[in-house]
Amino acid sequence: MSARLYVVAFPELASADGQLLAALRARYHPTQADRIGPHFTFAFALPAEAEGPLIAHVGAVAAATAPIAFTLRKVLPIADPASGRAYITLVPHRGHLAMIDLHRALHDGPLERYREPSIRFEPHLTVGLFDTADESVAKTADRIVADMRDAGAGEGISGRLAALTIVAETQTAITERLQVPLVAAA
Repeated sequence: MSARLYVVAFPELASADGQLLAALRARYHPTQADRIGPHFTFAFALPAEAEGPLIAHVGAVAAATAPIAFTLRKVLPIADPASGRAYITLVPHRGHLAMIDLHRALHDGPLERYREPSIRFEPHLTVGLFDTADESVAKTADRIVADMRDAGAGEGISGRLAALTIVAETQTAITERLQVPLVAAA
C-alpha cells in the first residue's frame, strides 16, 4: 500500500488535559494511540501524488487562517453503518465553526476533487474505536464523561490549534511530512 496523506492539527493543551486525552486514547483507541497523538483531521486519505499541490495549498490556507481556540465539551458515540464499527469522539463547542471554515478552505482549489460531498464534515477528536456499534459504546461514552469530570475537565477541555500538519500513513507508521503554523491575525 502506498502512503495516504492527511492534514491534521495537533492541539496545544494544558499538560493535564493532554495526559487525559492520551490516556483515553490509549484505553479506548489503542490501535492509533501508539501511532499518532490526539488530533483533529481536516483532510482524509489523499493519494501520495497529491503531496506537491497539498503542500502549497496547506501553506496558503495556513497563512490566511488564525489559530483556533476550542473547547471540547460533548462526548459523542457515532455508529459507522458502512463498517459496523463505532467511534467515540469529543466535539468542540467553542471553535466548531472556525474548524468547519478551515475544512472548507482546505477543500477548495486543488483538494476539491478529493472531497466526498455526501460526507458531512463534523470537527471532532476521536478517543475510542470499537468493533461493534452496540449499547456498550454508549456506556463507555458515559464512562469517558465521568473520567473527564474526575480529572477536572467536567466543563470541557480547552486548547488551541496553532498549526496544520501533513502526515503520511502506511501500514506500519504515520510520519509527519510538514508542519505549517496558522498565522493570520484573528
